[in-house]
Amino acid sequence: MESRNQLRLRDGRAISTRQRLWLEGGYNFRTASTPGGAGARPDITPSLFLSGRLDADMAAASFSDDVNDVSAALQEAYCTVDGQYADFFVGRKMVRWGTGDGINPLDLINPQDHRDPFSSGRSDNRLPVFLGQAAFSLPAVGPFEALSLQAVLVPLAQVTKVPGPGSPWETPSIRHIRQAAAEGRFALEEQDLPSSWFNDGKYMAHLSTTLHGWDLGLAAFSGPRNSPVLASMPDAAGRPVVRPQSPGMAAVGLNFAKGLEQSTLRGELGLKPAYPLQVRGRPDFERSDMLEGVIGLDRTFSLNRYLNLQYYTTHIQDAGKLGQSCWAHGMTYEISDQFLQDDLKLGVSGIVGFSGQGWTLQPYAEYKFGDDWLLAFSIMLFGGNGSGAYGQYGDSDFATLRIRRTF
Repeated sequence: MESRNQLRLRDGRAISTRQRLWLEGGYNFRTASTPGGAGARPDITPSLFLSGRLDADMAAASFSDDVNDVSAALQEAYCTVDGQYADFFVGRKMVRWGTGDGINPLDLINPQDHRDPFSSGRSDNRLPVFLGQAAFSLPAVGPFEALSLQAVLVPLAQVTKVPGPGSPWETPSIRHIRQAAAEGRFALEEQDLPSSWFNDGKYMAHLSTTLHGWDLGLAAFSGPRNSPVLASMPDAAGRPVVRPQSPGMAAVGLNFAKGLEQSTLRGELGLKPAYPLQVRGRPDFERSDMLEGVIGLDRTFSLNRYLNLQYYTTHIQDAGKLGQSCWAHGMTYEISDQFLQDDLKLGVSGIVGFSGQGWTLQPYAEYKFGDDWLLAFSIMLFGGNGSGAYGQYGDSDFATLRIRRTF
């Protein structure tokens, strides 16, 4: 059970008073193995996992119709079959790929929850999707060890939705477009969501291995873009019609990680050819090759003092036709330490954009009462240019208080 309450610092208004009951359950179906001998077969272990939530959030519901006063939802619900050389998963599930902390160019399966994009600032804000997943253990080849292949099929893709009118997370650009549509300058239609099974699916494969202590991976993706872009076309009368949509895209990439005593070096590089990108200043998009990379180091000092720094960069080939700069870069960070016999954790995390994206800063404190209770407090601050990815939320600084009991 968790009580999470968010207060906007600008005007003192509560933007969320979410009271949540979260339930999880699972069951293992163990089958007997064949008796020993030359024809012995290892155990095959099917299992079932379910999680769901019941929420009440009057404050968030008062802003827009994106959030109901009371809602219930099945979160993850999937079946797993574990074998000696292959594992299979079917159902609603989260799949997180990538080695970066905060920014992962190849984290493309699960969409973001548009109603809660920053969540507590530190917890997961992705949504599970219905998918099939398989993981195969392959024979080692030459110097490569622990070779494995994962494949994911999402038959009907889910994408991030546009925040509703009045939402605290409605971006200034969407707000201006809605105002212009209300004034009759153009027509604004509902978001075009994927609707064709398999044609609008997501497909991803990931090959991973270990080489001389390095964890290496290659990935490929095909499917709709997660975050929507705006597209416009004239209607029969010649008036522009604007509609948010998620065009198809492809991506290939590699990632690596290396343990160095108390540190871990990790990185990821992703190439997205003909990637759909929003044109600055008008409701339309163009395609351009985009290269994204992240590299970083996390280290634990003494026993509990922790430092995590991740540098990220983006290169857009045809940035001129998009009204954007060719290069963008920045850094994510987290610094924390533990006190009072590790019951109290104090830290600060955030993102700093070096190319006009703006910045976030989140100091936080978490205190554990035994094994069952958690008290957490954080402040999320945004800054920078009002047109930047983070600066646009400059009026949305908020404080979060969470009280959680696990039983």
